[in-house]
Amino acid sequence: LQLPMPPHGPGMSGATHSHDPEYPDDEWNLYTQLDPESTTALNCTQPSDALGIFKPSALRHDPNPTLYSDADEELMVIAKFVSPVHVRKICIIGGGSSDSQHPNVVKCYVNRDGIDFTEVQEMRPTQEFNLPINTDGSVELIPAVHPFSNIMSLAFFFPSNHGDDCTAVQYIGLQGEHTHYRREAVNTTYEVLCTGEDVQQPTNPLAGKSDHLH
Repeated sequence: LQLPMPPHGPGMSGATHSHDPEYPDDEWNLYTQLDPESTTALNCTQPSDALGIFKPSALRHDPNPTLYSDADEELMVIAKFVSPVHVRKICIIGGGSSDSQHPNVVKCYVNRDGIDFTEVQEMRPTQEFNLPINTDGSVELIPAVHPFSNIMSLAFFFPSNHGDDCTAVQYIGLQGEHTHYRREAVNTTYEVLCTGEDVQQPTNPLAGKSDHLH
């Protein structure tokens, strides 16, 4: 029997509130956990705008910024988090001057560092969703629980749209839980344990006692 988990799962917090002091009750809260240095977009006219489309839910209809695909309709947005998160809901709103620019499919890839367009052609997505034109933000995507837990990076690949040469996305909302710790590199010194063959046996029986222990 599996009992329902509390709103804040083990070691997690932030399920029903935001760490943004301006929007403390925003349930679409995981934008506050993004790494601004590494969140980016590929095949995008302005990759530096990638962080800005993860915005408070109250600003989901604000078209600034909007990401536009560059060479063709394919667009990839890569979200990197400062601590592990559980993603429980996703909301995607297209943008641009026409509804035809809204993406019609998103393929999600969890914890795939260094992902690019070549890899997504060879790799099965963690989960794929068909996207309707969602101008009011009423459509919510529910990902599978286990694959979308303990996430440090989440790539959104939009391979196509509703009939335009350019794909536009103005909002990605993420609802879920997050930890309060950061994963950082740790310098660890390991002691090499010696074996009996490594020890020179004393010839003097009285020298058998030593203050050094392995």
